[in-house]
Amino acid sequence: MKKVFSKLTAVTVLLSASCVFNVANASLIFSEDFSGGSSALENSTDVTWADTSGRGFEVYTFASAGPRGMSGTYDHDNDASTAQVNIPGAIEVNDDLGNETLTASFTLDSVIEAGQEAVLSFFAGARNNAIGATVEILNLTQDTSLSGLFEPTATSIEWTFNSFSFDSAAASIGDVLQITWLGGGTNSATGLEVADVNFSVVDVPAPATTAILALGLAGLGFRRFKK
Repeated sequence: MKKVFSKLTAVTVLLSASCVFNVANASLIFSEDFSGGSSALENSTDVTWADTSGRGFEVYTFASAGPRGMSGTYDHDNDASTAQVNIPGAIEVNDDLGNETLTASFTLDSVIEAGQEAVLSFFAGARNNAIGATVEILNLTQDTSLSGLFEPTATSIEWTFNSFSFDSAAASIGDVLQITWLGGGTNSATGLEVADVNFSVVDVPAPATTAILALGLAGLGFRRFKK
């Protein structure tokens, strides 16, 4: 398990000679690429991993993706123009049963400010099919769902990037949050595969900033049309 805290520097985009727009800061709360194998999940002191089978975790490397109907490489930066790389690792949600539940629970130890939202991203695949698969983020301390149910996009062979954003106002420092994946499928030879998980908090651009951006882009388009 790799837990990372970082601040991404604000990026500025020049809209015109007189208009500069600051892109929101993002804070990475935790990340898991499954490169440490199942023992890394079992021994993690930062995140508590569990599944409904209670028989350990089916974590694998790129070399073992083929037997599960998945490619050993993925579009790691979600950019089709760059070369794919080997997956560091992945986890099969339905390791012993059909429609299993896999959870990752952790204590939120950073402050979420007003005007921020949470973002969960991961790469998903399907072993044969993942019909009925879902993902949800819960606040166990406050006994509430932060996200509601999402249905991940997952297909066989190719890994698909999934990103879900939701209001994080109902989460405070010290709360225990839980990411819950439901594997779907009917048995251990079907269901959801998960790789490269990231949970972040990002600033939401203010409406005025969004309006300025829209006006700037419209102005550039008008100037180009006028020429």
